[in-house]
Amino acid sequence: MNVRKLSRTIGLLVLAFVLLAGVAYYYASAQDPNAPASDQPRPPEIVGSVKAPSRIATLVSMAKIDLSKAIEAATARQSGTVFAAHLGERNGYVVYQVAILTADGNSVLVTVDAGDGKVLSVVQLPMGGRFGHFGPMGPGKRGGR
Repeated sequence: MNVRKLSRTIGLLVLAFVLLAGVAYYYASAQDPNAPASDQPRPPEIVGSVKAPSRIATLVSMAKIDLSKAIEAATARQSGTVFAAHLGERNGYVVYQVAILTADGNSVLVTVDAGDGKVLSVVQLPMGGRFGHFGPMGPGKRGGR
């Protein structure tokens, strides 16, 4: 592995760690009752009589395979190091999306059917500073941009 690919790989891993730390901090501070209040007014907390199901609970109940099986299917199709994976929705279907760092320093997104474990697509993720904005695994619109 040449120095450029090694530095790109290390950079991606550091970036992934920083993003995960930022998300963890965000959720920790959002749930901390001692955190400073924001300038925006918050609606009052309410408790109703009919609890709506969470989106992720609904997706999990629909999935026929678990995350570990999806990762196995993804890495059987594309070798490398898994650095992110999640259950979500793509084009109206319940899927797992697995991000893999390949040996040549590129990153790919493998979409696995949550029903039968078949790999539906493998696409190379863009480099150039758009990490985290590549569709359903990033903060962009659901289903990509």
